[in-house]
Amino acid sequence: MLQQILINTPIWVWALLAFLIYRGVLMSRDRQVTLRATFILPLLMLGLSLQGLIQHFGIRFESVGLWLLSAVCVSILNAAFFGKNSVRVVSEKLIQLQGSWMPLILMMLIFFLKYCENIAVVVQPELRSNIGFISVCSISFGIMNGLFLGKLLRVLSLLTKHKQPALMKTASTLTLADGHGAGETV
Repeated sequence: MLQQILINTPIWVWALLAFLIYRGVLMSRDRQVTLRATFILPLLMLGLSLQGLIQHFGIRFESVGLWLLSAVCVSILNAAFFGKNSVRVVSEKLIQLQGSWMPLILMMLIFFLKYCENIAVVVQPELRSNIGFISVCSISFGIMNGLFLGKLLRVLSLLTKHKQPALMKTASTLTLADGHGAGETV
């Protein structure tokens, strides 16, 4: 049965797996990336997770609601407490990221969970309405997506802090032009 499953898996699934492994290995090294590039992986993983949940279970609280709840909670916790030294803003559009194997691990977890979920609902279609199965899948995807999104939130937060000194410097050199203290700096 396992051999049949592997043989009948579409080629694009193996291409996606190869791409995720390649990206994960690249992410194990320190690197500088554009701000735009920091959005790609979290959004790709988010898309993969939601596509499977909605395709198999529909839009309902047990699927999308639990996914959203766990993703938001984990994102906030991850952004607030973990890996603060792993991200540094170089400029408004360039981010320095410390290498880590965690993105590869998370990508493989999402990929294999999605793969196993697909197999499970094909082999046992009644799982599409099993609240326990739906909840476990939704919460698992939400946790993993939350870890990716939390890092993205951390980057955006650091970028905001990086811009604040420049805004304060600009504001301090503005002069008042209303006649009440013209020429004074604020």
